[in-house]
Amino acid sequence: MLRHYQFATITVVAFACAALAQTEATFVYVESFRKGPTHITESASEVVLTPQSPTCRIVVKDQSGKDRYELGCFPQFASETDQRIVSWQVRVADLRHKIYTNVLASAVDPTEDRTQVGWLDPGKFARIPITRERIVKVDGFYCALQVKDYHFVNPGVPYLDRMTLAVRFTNSMPHMQIIPKEGSTGA
Repeated sequence: MLRHYQFATITVVAFACAALAQTEATFVYVESFRKGPTHITESASEVVLTPQSPTCRIVVKDQSGKDRYELGCFPQFASETDQRIVSWQVRVADLRHKIYTNVLASAVDPTEDRTQVGWLDPGKFARIPITRERIVKVDGFYCALQVKDYHFVNPGVPYLDRMTLAVRFTNSMPHMQIIPKEGSTGA
């Protein structure tokens, strides 16, 4: 009887692993090098980036209501002489500690940050697919970034003329929150 139970358990685990392997993750989770207790005032924004308006600035307040962090979007150009945009980079700076210009990074040294979670690159060789949600745990809060839409100047060329980015700051892991199905009572 015990052998039958062990076989059944192993079979169920094998099927579960196979199903998980076939399921593509809907988000990428990264932890910042910053490991503190700081919480923030929760907020959500949507930003439309274009060549005419290529940057963004979102101030994030701590729990006491004081400006604490600043999210910035920065265009990445084809070259120094070619100002067409090929991607955007998102960084979160700590306003109290000017040395930390990007707390989204997994390492203090930018050359050691292998994930490049803030790099919004629609190219086929990007480390993270452009539409995959990115969740970064910084101190005691989370920053969720998701490209909702992007558009190239012309089909077949790598130059962007628009990108829509959803940004959310929360004190709890976004995908751990229970969201009731439509029509559900939540009970």
